[in-house]
Amino acid sequence: MSLSVENSVKRILRPWALVTVATVGIATPAFAADSASDNALQEVVVTAQFRQQKLQDTPVAITAVNAALLESRNQTSLAAVAAEAPNVNLRETGGAFGPGMSAQIRGVGQSDFDPAFEPGVGIYIDDVYYSSLTGANFDLLDLDRVEIARGPQGVLGGRNSEGGSVKLYSQKPQGDDSGSVRGTFGSRNLLDFRATGDFSLIKDRLFLRVSGVTKKQDGYVNRIDYGCANPGSGVVSQATGGDCKLGTEGGKDYSAGRAALRWLASDTVEVNVSADTTIDNSETAAVVLNAVNPVPGGALNTATTFGATTVPYTSAFVPASYNTSYASFCAIRPQNAFGPPNSLAGTTVCFSPTTRTKVWGTNGTVDWKLSDDLSLKSITAYREFNSAWANDDDVSPLTGSLGYSHLLNHSFSQELRANGRFTDLLNYTVGGYYFSQTTTYVTHQILPYAVKGFEFLGNDPVVASSYAAFANTSWHFTDAFNVDAGVRYTKEKKDYHYSRLPVGGSLLLGLDSLNSTVGAYEGSKVDYRLNANYRWTEQLMTYASVSTAFKGGGSNARPFGPGQVVPFNKENLTAYEVGAKTDFLDRRLRVNVAAFINKYKDIQITLLQCPSLTPVAPCAATFNAGDADIKGYEVEVEANPIDHLQFDASYSDLSFKYTKLSANTGLTVGQEAPGTVKDKWSTGVQYEAALAGGGTITPRFDYSFQGGFNTNAVFAASNRVYGYHLGNARVTYKSDDTKWEAAVIASNVFDKHYYISNFDLLASSGAEYGLLAPPREFSVQIKKKF
Repeated sequence: MSLSVENSVKRILRPWALVTVATVGIATPAFAADSASDNALQEVVVTAQFRQQKLQDTPVAITAVNAALLESRNQTSLAAVAAEAPNVNLRETGGAFGPGMSAQIRGVGQSDFDPAFEPGVGIYIDDVYYSSLTGANFDLLDLDRVEIARGPQGVLGGRNSEGGSVKLYSQKPQGDDSGSVRGTFGSRNLLDFRATGDFSLIKDRLFLRVSGVTKKQDGYVNRIDYGCANPGSGVVSQATGGDCKLGTEGGKDYSAGRAALRWLASDTVEVNVSADTTIDNSETAAVVLNAVNPVPGGALNTATTFGATTVPYTSAFVPASYNTSYASFCAIRPQNAFGPPNSLAGTTVCFSPTTRTKVWGTNGTVDWKLSDDLSLKSITAYREFNSAWANDDDVSPLTGSLGYSHLLNHSFSQELRANGRFTDLLNYTVGGYYFSQTTTYVTHQILPYAVKGFEFLGNDPVVASSYAAFANTSWHFTDAFNVDAGVRYTKEKKDYHYSRLPVGGSLLLGLDSLNSTVGAYEGSKVDYRLNANYRWTEQLMTYASVSTAFKGGGSNARPFGPGQVVPFNKENLTAYEVGAKTDFLDRRLRVNVAAFINKYKDIQITLLQCPSLTPVAPCAATFNAGDADIKGYEVEVEANPIDHLQFDASYSDLSFKYTKLSANTGLTVGQEAPGTVKDKWSTGVQYEAALAGGGTITPRFDYSFQGGFNTNAVFAASNRVYGYHLGNARVTYKSDDTKWEAAVIASNVFDKHYYISNFDLLASSGAEYGLLAPPREFSVQIKKKF
């Protein structure tokens, strides 16, 4: 590149660079000028641009957490990692949405598990796309690192990585005959055992690594028999003894394992094959009833007759203690409000208050180095999950809304990449991708709140496929100035096959007309990315980018009649971003910042009131509601101010504003999309001190704030999840040879009472319930390395 062009680039980017340097300079005087390089911050390597790069050289807003930091923070799930990443909101769903995860990055994502919807945040395990929110809150077993890329990853991440991507990378076998065992014992009878082993099968050629975890812990919400606790209420007791406690909610019981083979077939070919499985038999999520509106028709229909007594649905079922639930997971079938009599009216049906999830998959990766300037990669994967759960959505012993859901999914994916280099000017990646899956949603729903006697069986296969071709290039015009450009073409198709069958009578609301109906979606999209970055010094790199991504469309997941089978189209996002990555004081201080504007088009919003559809109520249809602008910024800081002292912090701010709304949505410009978190911050500090008798002791404390957000498209105080502060602590002892470790751990140290999510149905069924977070917990952990 000519000197004049480089000078022009400097003139354009200089104001941004000066602001960044000034911001960082505020913190600099607090650190010693003669820092020792042996206490420098670790150089983290990521693969966000299809090749290995230092995090500080990668012009993408990424939170990268390695295995050591995961352990020091005691983070064993994706939701725990996200709690300390700016503008990232990953949380357990529970209730009607089962053992899934809601995922939003920079205000873009998805909460609903139904296979009619796409996630909006791409989740990957060793570069293999995981297509569902169900079962996605993985236990972080034997990981090398987690990379959370913020902003649209349509080119780099692929389909549905509209808000960003979360990538898990497992430890590769090394053949060093190492291993470890770890046991954790704590509150509510916690038992958590983990083990790894790494072995050489053929010296210098074939290695095996195995790892496993098993975890059990009692629940923290007491499920109480209402009739037993309130003998004059008219509710018939389920209890068989003197104790009114039926069980608990929120308990964990799962096991997982992984085996990986690494074969160095030659000096130029490496093959990695892995298989993993998770079996989760946990209790239902910790759902508690917060409020009842006894006025709407749904609440009136929920009134249940026990013998000769009819009990209305009122706030009497809101427990005085926040960690109590009166959910019975049973329903007494009422007689139909209209139509033929139901032969099963008056009978009782009960579902087990548990979840049953099995996830397994295999992955084969081949890396072939053809020359110093060209290599090929093949990634082949097959995955399955089988998940079943019950939900009692009136959270009471009455019969208003009871459901059982069963998801069966299998998927196959194949990706091919060619990575190359043309002199020192150009690095490139070209490739193709194929993905195919079938998800069958089997359900049994008893919903008399909608219409008396409304009960049906569903068996909905959803068949989806996707094809893509992509290219990404990095142009190195000078040692300091680089331009990254990429494009991806995606074509996808999804068919939702509806099936509705009666139970003991006839189908109401015309549901029988849904049988053999197919909701079809087909679309294609070209996404692009353009990024210019300039390294001013070894300590400062700035970048500016524009990128796009989309989330696929579909058909209404929950039609209550033929008039509600409506399609919704894909939504699109274009992001403009500037950022800076800095390392100062011999890499003792690192400050990364980013600011962005998202142009969000054809936003998919699920409405609970649908005046344009028939029947008007009930309704849970998805529409392309309109457009919005999302603006925000993020700051991440790491520092080692003195030897053995480590500090990290993050802050993010987000604003959402509708710029265009479709008619008949009931939305207003002043509202926000569900899951939008305005502000969030976290900080953590640890100090490793040497002991006189040998070994070290390291206390660590993490403190974070999660801002509030709404869970419905139409705002109300009842669908607000309020913000909360959270503190976690850990003290770790390591022996002199680092073979033994012991730790004392405390989570939610201030015993904060807060909710992770909520479901507001006050205007329809009359219920509002929330997913309660765990209380304060203590544990002791012992680890032995071999």
